[in-house]
Amino acid sequence: MAKVLNFKGQWRSYQERILNNLNFHLLDKKLHVVAAPGAGKTTLGIEIISRLNKPTLILAPTITIKNQWKQRILDAFLNGEQDVVSTDIRNPKFITVTTYQALLAAFCGVEDNEKENAFEEDDEIERTVCKRFSSTKADKIITILNNSGIKILCFDEAHHLRKEWWKALDYLVSNLEPEQTVALTATPPYDVDIKEWERYEELCGQIDEIISIPELVKNGDLCPHQDFIHFSRLRIQETEQVKKTYTRMMKFLYSLKDNKILINSLENSRYMLFPDENLETILSEPEFYVSIASFLKHAGRKIPQKFLKIFDAKEKELPEFNTKYGKYLLTGLFFKHSEDFADISEELELLKAQAKNAGVIQQKSVYLEDSPKIKKMLANSIGKLDSIVDIVKLESNTLKENLRMVILTDYIKYDVTDCSSLGVIPIWQTLKDNFSNISLGVLTGSIILIPQNIKSDLDNLLKEKGLENGVSVTEFERDGRYLKITPKESCKSHIVNLITHLFNNGKITVLTGTQALLGEGWDAPSINSLILSSTVSSFMLSNQMRGRAIRIDKNNPNKVANIWHLASIKILNTFELIKSIIPQSTIGDGEADDNELYDFGKLCGRFEGYEAPSLEKPYVIESGIERVLPASFKSKQENLTEETFLAVNRFMKTKAIDRNNTKLLWEKCLAEPYNSPSKNLTTGVETSLKMKSFMYCGGYFYMLTIWATVFGSFAYYLTVLTRNLIPLFWLTMVFVLIMFVPTVKFLKCGTVEGIIRQIGICILETLAAQGLIKTSLKNVKIKSDFNKELQTTYFTAENLSPEENNLVIKALREFLDPIENPRYIFIRKNLLFDMFAQTDYQAIPTVIAQNKKYTDIFKELWKKYIGDCDIVYTRSIEGRQILIKARKSAFSNLVRPKSKRISKWM
Repeated sequence: MAKVLNFKGQWRSYQERILNNLNFHLLDKKLHVVAAPGAGKTTLGIEIISRLNKPTLILAPTITIKNQWKQRILDAFLNGEQDVVSTDIRNPKFITVTTYQALLAAFCGVEDNEKENAFEEDDEIERTVCKRFSSTKADKIITILNNSGIKILCFDEAHHLRKEWWKALDYLVSNLEPEQTVALTATPPYDVDIKEWERYEELCGQIDEIISIPELVKNGDLCPHQDFIHFSRLRIQETEQVKKTYTRMMKFLYSLKDNKILINSLENSRYMLFPDENLETILSEPEFYVSIASFLKHAGRKIPQKFLKIFDAKEKELPEFNTKYGKYLLTGLFFKHSEDFADISEELELLKAQAKNAGVIQQKSVYLEDSPKIKKMLANSIGKLDSIVDIVKLESNTLKENLRMVILTDYIKYDVTDCSSLGVIPIWQTLKDNFSNISLGVLTGSIILIPQNIKSDLDNLLKEKGLENGVSVTEFERDGRYLKITPKESCKSHIVNLITHLFNNGKITVLTGTQALLGEGWDAPSINSLILSSTVSSFMLSNQMRGRAIRIDKNNPNKVANIWHLASIKILNTFELIKSIIPQSTIGDGEADDNELYDFGKLCGRFEGYEAPSLEKPYVIESGIERVLPASFKSKQENLTEETFLAVNRFMKTKAIDRNNTKLLWEKCLAEPYNSPSKNLTTGVETSLKMKSFMYCGGYFYMLTIWATVFGSFAYYLTVLTRNLIPLFWLTMVFVLIMFVPTVKFLKCGTVEGIIRQIGICILETLAAQGLIKTSLKNVKIKSDFNKELQTTYFTAENLSPEENNLVIKALREFLDPIENPRYIFIRKNLLFDMFAQTDYQAIPTVIAQNKKYTDIFKELWKKYIGDCDIVYTRSIEGRQILIKARKSAFSNLVRPKSKRISKWM
């Protein structure tokens, strides 16, 4: 059969690389390509479909992207002569392009195409209609597709599908039984749990090829760019609201110690009086029962020794009662274990009502240090409007008429006229009142605004495209200097294109809109400044939005893009606040850190997916938020003040102004890896794990000293006694034999990077034994490097497939991170004549712990590469006790902050 589609352009080097390997990748009937925004993913997908040359159904996540597929086929592969493209799933052609939403709608029996479109845009309609999912109606659609000869399914961005869409997609794949699937994505869901990843992989197949952002910048297909953070202070009224919220919550929590009914019930509960008889129950959820003891101690009651014995603890070692243990206590009393305290059920109901009034109970859950109300206030703080003004001022003064800025947010907030919340209209209102040197526009699905003075430009475009009758242009009632554009339903996408054209040509220099419309699939290559005021923290969605700004602009070959991320800071000393409310409270200084920096914490999640040069030495391309933070901030993370954050803002603005430096940093960082064939983009684990002196280094030297003293003294005594050197010789040989294996292991494990390397090898070989690593281990190159300046260790295993590497990363992070509730716990012991003992505990990674056979393999590999150890099953009573002991001592031998998934050039 003659090829229907023929590409009319030239391939980029990385596209050609994938196409040259196409036959090999197609062997498993599932092709999966990861291509960063700007890699020409759509064009590459069409060429793959062209070479397969069989009727194809393409599924896209939005109408905008669906239309892009159709337009790209017409522009780059057809001469407009052949009628081979359809966007109607009920009337398929050689190439049929639709959306996941429309597929679900069709399977639910939605007949009208206009209703389908409404269905695609309205979440509520979608949830309602989905209940009508019918296999009979779905089978009719599949019959139509089969009769049209559809053999290929192409999934575009199949990673962030809603639950409702999966059902339709699973049914389609199972019943259509395509000969080949092609999956294309810019952002695989690396941050999901293993079950969701397996589901994604089952649909798309293993990742065959990756085109990274640094590779695209090197090839000139993406522009140099940098990420910057701007911290926003809460407005005074927001700070007061936070104080009021905390005050109510803390007063309720610390008033419990005066509740005699509650205290007497807890003190006389079977868990306190007869702990041995309730041992299994206590060990199944130790946090709750420890919180009871902590509360009783806080209330001045004695804790039974029998209870303390279970946890191998003294009363003074019990944790102080604070918001953390208050949450455990209240969650248990109000929800999980209320039936165990039926004797005070009326009192608990009364307390529950008080907790709701105090804001402690929200959405049937207990919140204290992590109040959703406060988190939402931080995420949507109107203080971010001040940050936006600050950034627009900086960028407009720097770029002047060359500014092309887009501001993305979550909500339109059309009814908000006083800038009292964060949204498209409040941002527009704020900027128009503060700036006269910018041309401001609004572009969303429901409202479009442009300045009055560019009306003639719009009229010319409407006339040129024949759309004069497809749109209503009226003066905006809130400000006569702006026009409101209302397109007919059939013209919406065309009007979006016209506004984009005005923006690209500089008639509009600042455009604000929603991430739903502009965040994915919208293309405006002229963007050189992007503000993400959206609250999206997902690695996938935030990378999609960021991708809008980093595309090259043919009209501006020297383009350098700045991407701004906003984070609210709550400079409110929670410790001092609670002390002022409850003078005798026992809250710790760092207890509310998660709440204080909640918005910043979301940014940390975003930055794990962003690869770009670091702003300070050592200059290297890597992911992670540390690459943009100044050393002064990192050194003060234990004592953050308002001035600390303001200093970061000043640092960011200084760096953002110097776009030429951003370009030079990319050139510098890319030069070495690309000139050295052994260096490339790697993804691994970064940890700031540190070992105390006795471990490995110290332990080895203690051992060396003791054995040397014993053998030296004995050898000296025999030599003097016999006046012969032969005893000295033989004792020395025995000493060498005894110390040989410890010395070899010391040389491999005597440093932080050494032990992490050996741990990585144990995990890698165990996964290989499970059949999860199919790459030959002979080809795998392990690296473990210690950064003296940052005091961090970076581990990576090169030459693995992306899925295999992802598996190793997840397993190593689980092993290194603080213990939670593993199935098996790993115990590492170091003994010297039983005089000194040091025991460390780690969690056996979930993927290994699924089968005891594999935990035994891991144990033997550990003994081979590192030393003695034991593994305990935690679902037994004995195992539970060891797990509690492990949690208790997890930080006594190791300072164990959480590890991070990091990509960098090595």
